Amino acid sequence: MVAVLAATTGAEAADRLLFDPARMLGTAERMDFKGHNGFTVEHTESGDMLRSTPRLSASGLYQSVDLPGAGLASVTWRWRVDQLQQHADIRALPTEDFGAIVFFIFGEPSLFNRDVPTIAYVWTATPVANGTVLQSLRFASLKFVQLRGRTEVGGWQSETRNVAADYRAIFGTEPPRLRKIAVFNDNDDTKEPTSALFGPIVCAAPCE
Repeated sequence: MVAVLAATTGAEAADRLLFDPARMLGTAERMDFKGHNGFTVEHTESGDMLRSTPRLSASGLYQSVDLPGAGLASVTWRWRVDQLQQHADIRALPTEDFGAIVFFIFGEPSLFNRDVPTIAYVWTATPVANGTVLQSLRFASLKFVQLRGRTEVGGWQSETRNVAADYRAIFGTEPPRLRKIAVFNDNDDTKEPTSALFGPIVCAAPCE
């Protein structure tokens, strides 16, 4: 499945913080799938950001939430990838490395049910158009939406997504409750360097 989704913006309203990776570095659930990424808080012109630098590793920070999926009509964040694995291509498992991911997980993954509906907004070197939706080769219910690629490396990017609309377009049903948000990157497959900064993830319109 390959499709292209356009980013959408919602009416501006009081921001609601969903996940601030820099502030929650010590409280969010850390998951090391292979090795250990270096996580640090970096002071930038845009405020405090989480720096994630894989070291032949794959790690993420996961924050539990409980929000109606239909309310996620305008979700925003800023991020920056300073190095990107040039030979990464997420359409093949031997090269499946990510410069940065923001996950929206609509369910409670467990040892017996790891495959829950998930949208992963990604920044990779995969040579596809921004907005392309790709199927994960690992999980049937994990869908990637590539937002950024090679040409945007080194610059701050601001995203605004209608996550609820993306869910409907990708899965064909109304979104259930959002249970986790996560940030992640890795370089355990290509062994090429990457490093990313993640800013706060907020609802720019009421989520309830």
